[in-house]
Amino acid sequence: MSSVRLRRLQADYEKLTEYARRHPRLRLLQAQGNPPELYQLEYQITGLRQTDDELHPIQGHIVEIALPRNYPRTPPQCRMLTPIFHPNIAPHAICIGDHWAAGEPLWSMVARIGEMIAYQSYNTKSPLNGEAARWVESNLDRLPLDSVSMMVDEAPPQAAPPRQTPVQTRKPTPTPNSTSPAAPADESARPLQLVCPQCQARYRFSVESAGKRARCKKCQTIFTIPTP
Repeated sequence: MSSVRLRRLQADYEKLTEYARRHPRLRLLQAQGNPPELYQLEYQITGLRQTDDELHPIQGHIVEIALPRNYPRTPPQCRMLTPIFHPNIAPHAICIGDHWAAGEPLWSMVARIGEMIAYQSYNTKSPLNGEAARWVESNLDRLPLDSVSMMVDEAPPQAAPPRQTPVQTRKPTPTPNSTSPAAPADESARPLQLVCPQCQARYRFSVESAGKRARCKKCQTIFTIPTP
């Protein structure tokens, strides 16, 4: 193993360990190798799991990340060890994006997976799970499922995710005789819906993120989140 690869693996391990220590929703279960080339991490983030024809919110997810021999020239190999319902996650792989940059640290990719689990990030144009992509298109008003920030400087202090309401696969059909007026929407609570100026990938950000810089998970373009 080259000295360059050894230094990169050691740096990734140190930074990822610190990131997991500081983030209240992430736990490093194990790291194999010296320096490590195989990781297992647990996310306490609300995502979805499909049982028969029903979807259920699930708050515990385990991810395995393997660093291939040509890493970082080739991207990490990521897969879920627990079932999840997401357009860009299949049992054998997690699609971490079309563009992998060798300079991206491992902890940053771990953060991207957390955003995917929470449905803060998804791509319905080239999905691994077509059924999940169709569900997203029909339920955009319910997303994201979890507003957790994966940045440690912005991460909330609580260790447990907020209580989530059950998620249904189909919206209930309103009764014809229903005349109750709809409650006024709280504009300040609505997420900001943006598209990447480079590749048109769609994202949702919390209102508190206005004015901050974000990076597109697909093409790596950095843009500023506008103030509503």
